[in-house]
Amino acid sequence: MSTVMLFGIGDLGGWVLEFIARSEGISNIIACDIRDDFPRMKTECVAIGAGQQGYTKTIKFEKCDVNDIDATAELLKKYHPDVIYSALTLLGWMEMRVIPRAVGPDYHKAAACLVPLNVPLIAKLMQAREKASITAPAINNSYPDVVNPVLWRNGLGPLVGGGNIDLIVGETRRKVSVAENIPMRDVIVYLVGCHAVAAQGAHIPHFFKVMVGDRDVTDKYPFDALMSDSLIGATPPEWTTLLNEPNVAASAVRNITAIVNNTRELAHAPGPNGLPGGYPIRIGAGGVEVALPEELTLEQAIEINLAGLKLEGTEEIKADGTVVLTEEACNIQKKLYGVSLREFKFADMEEIGKDLRAIAKKLIAKYS
Repeated sequence: MSTVMLFGIGDLGGWVLEFIARSEGISNIIACDIRDDFPRMKTECVAIGAGQQGYTKTIKFEKCDVNDIDATAELLKKYHPDVIYSALTLLGWMEMRVIPRAVGPDYHKAAACLVPLNVPLIAKLMQAREKASITAPAINNSYPDVVNPVLWRNGLGPLVGGGNIDLIVGETRRKVSVAENIPMRDVIVYLVGCHAVAAQGAHIPHFFKVMVGDRDVTDKYPFDALMSDSLIGATPPEWTTLLNEPNVAASAVRNITAIVNNTRELAHAPGPNGLPGGYPIRIGAGGVEVALPEELTLEQAIEINLAGLKLEGTEEIKADGTVVLTEEACNIQKKLYGVSLREFKFADMEEIGKDLRAIAKKLIAKYS
């Protein structure tokens, strides 16, 4: 049986905690957060609920500030986890949901501007893992399409991400299973594409293939039609925690349990092994492998993702992890945040992230 440590018990992390407490193959769960109010209470509620359903896991809360790398390393050594999960960010997605009202639909073309909000804390957690000599794989749920490549290029890479492209795959499998009157497990999807596909639609570069058994039924289910007729659809910010976040959490938990139980199942995820964007993968105790259909090469898949990331504001991710913004993203950044930064160097991201957080907080107060 395995130990899983979760860092960041907010909205998304709270759902991950709920689901992992009811998953097989895991005996110990350690929930960690800088706060000592909601996360501790959430942990107790999860433990009670899972216990009511007959689960006998050990579920604990530990107050932890990952900014203190030494203390975080000691905590990791104390529990020696088999898997580490992170939903750490300087500003939660639930808070950010109101900001698009400030600029309209163009907001999604500048998602890369938020990279400095999502790099610093997971980077410190990875530094603590290294300091503790812990080899447990890590799953990052904070914009892994770009954040994971940045971290890998600085020797701090999580194994894989969760959500994003996988949310499209899950909904596609549901639609096809209903139309074909078969279980979701009998629908096989291959989708290559970055977060922008989910955020902006089918015009973003992608590769798509869907199989039912050994039958290729892609022509029967055009991707643009699937994307334009979403089962969930656009939701107001206040619905996100109930409708969207559980699916993101389910994606991450599937990756955690696949590692713990060594299922090597076919899945989809962003940022596998530090690659940009999202890919079909096989995931198990031995790690992650990109699992492309025979008609697509890895080089082609990477190019598809890089083209998509440009439409979300990432012009380039340099060898040292520096993120270069597109001109359009820079213009939106200037309009929305009042700053003009074409590049985010890894060493500067914490300072930039704190400044962006302060600006974003004012926008949230204005538009919420």
